[in-house]
Amino acid sequence: MSYTNKEKKTSDHSPSDGSELTPAEAPTTGHKSQNEPLGAGYRVNDEGIVNNYALEPEVYEAKYPSPKQQRRYIVLGGAAVLFVALVLWIAFAAS
Repeated sequence: MSYTNKEKKTSDHSPSDGSELTPAEAPTTGHKSQNEPLGAGYRVNDEGIVNNYALEPEVYEAKYPSPKQQRRYIVLGGAAVLFVALVLWIAFAAS
C-alpha cells in the first residue's frame, strides 16, 4: 500500500494503526523467572510487571560506639571546627 504525503512524494509505508505497539501491561520477556530477584530495589508481581516501590530494609538497633570510635569522632569534630574557623578567618582577611 502506498500513500502520498504533503510534499507529493509516494511512500510504501502505510499509516500506523497502533497494532505494532506493545501494551504497558504485557509481561516483560527479559526476566527469566519471577522467583529470582530482578535487582536491588525492584520486585516483579504475579503478572510479570515491575513494581519499583522501595524495598524496606530490616530495622535493627544501633550499637553504641566503642571508646576508639568515640576518640575518632572527637578528633574529626575538632578538625572540622578548625577548618571552618580557618575558612572564616581567610574570608574576613580577604575582605
